[in-house]
Amino acid sequence: MKGNTLIRKTTALGALMTLAFSPLALAESAPYEPDPTVMEVTTGSEVSISRLPDNVYLRDVNDPDDIIWDRIPAYRIGLIPAPPVHPSPQLRYDPQKNGHVYFQLARTSDRFYVRMRWPDATQNQSNTVDTFSDGAAIQFAVNGEDTNFMMGSGPDKPVNIWYWRAGRHDIENLAAGGFGSTTTLPDQVVTGKASYHADDPGQNQYWQLVMSRELDVSGEHQIDLQNGRVPLSFALWQGEDGQRDGNKVINMGWIMVDVEPNSGDAQ
Repeated sequence: MKGNTLIRKTTALGALMTLAFSPLALAESAPYEPDPTVMEVTTGSEVSISRLPDNVYLRDVNDPDDIIWDRIPAYRIGLIPAPPVHPSPQLRYDPQKNGHVYFQLARTSDRFYVRMRWPDATQNQSNTVDTFSDGAAIQFAVNGEDTNFMMGSGPDKPVNIWYWRAGRHDIENLAAGGFGSTTTLPDQVVTGKASYHADDPGQNQYWQLVMSRELDVSGEHQIDLQNGRVPLSFALWQGEDGQRDGNKVINMGWIMVDVEPNSGDAQ
């Protein structure tokens, strides 16, 4: 990878600096009760991907509410505030704001899917001078798990980032090789769709989001999702709490994903 390819900064993410999740107004959420159908994982865990049949009928390729997701294993991982890396985030850093995200992984013979679900008591979709939108990101280590999960370890150990913001219909496909190097990739090959659920006003509000990409893509800094073990991490931003840039919540490290699907899943 050329050293000068990771110089342009993406103003939309600003200092995305720690690929982490922002606290999601979890203080208003009901206390977490373990779900026996959900597998708890921690940083360093290895998880499997499920196989979707190629002829599966989806209402939409990225439908976060499709019933097919009821047949795919779900995981849950805890999130904590991203460490502050400069004085501005230090002023907003709140170590008491922890969270969690549920996630599911699936693929067909030609496409890779991630579905995320997380509690959020408020739906924030606008970005103005003093308001901020909810957001989510998935980060992949392009060249192995010894890559620093805080936005990569330089030009030789970059990360590929899929970034979603509420109120927008596109997913940004980004790369970074360290703080301040976030770059929009020329090939915007990632798609996605989100839905906000507030069926019971005052409680149980949550986002669901699917991001997906074809397996066979070319171009520098695109994560290889066809073979082996892929390092992955998550980040969330809660607009109601003013979270943006490096002020977010994350899982501190990599989850290892075996991208070879288990046969017979979701059949």
